Amino acid sequence: MGPQMNALPSILLVTAAAALGAYLLLHWFRGVRRPVLIGIHVLLGLGAAESLMVFLRMSEIPEDSAARRIVLIAAGCLAGALFAGFLAAVLGKGSRLAGYGLLAFHAASGLAGLVIVLAFVARM
Repeated sequence: MGPQMNALPSILLVTAAAALGAYLLLHWFRGVRRPVLIGIHVLLGLGAAESLMVFLRMSEIPEDSAARRIVLIAAGCLAGALFAGFLAAVLGKGSRLAGYGLLAFHAASGLAGLVIVLAFVARM
């Protein structure tokens, strides 16, 4: 089994989380909340970050390689997206400006994580 196949769960989870996030963003612009879909989005994001770390741990990528650092950067972007999404939900009730800023950071860091993961897998 090749490295691309080992990364398949991470690719699928990151892509599904991003696609559902884009769908939820469209609903957010319309002023509609979908709590069940938001919950699924959270679970997909957690699964994506976890599967990426499992891939990194179980892969044969050398400890001191640039490829490993790239995967760690992607995992950091996904962790930042998870944290910002959580903070946006918590702080957004008290301050709309803080909520919107955190939501923008959430989307940008999640998208960066997706792009980095896809670029990494394309180079494998």
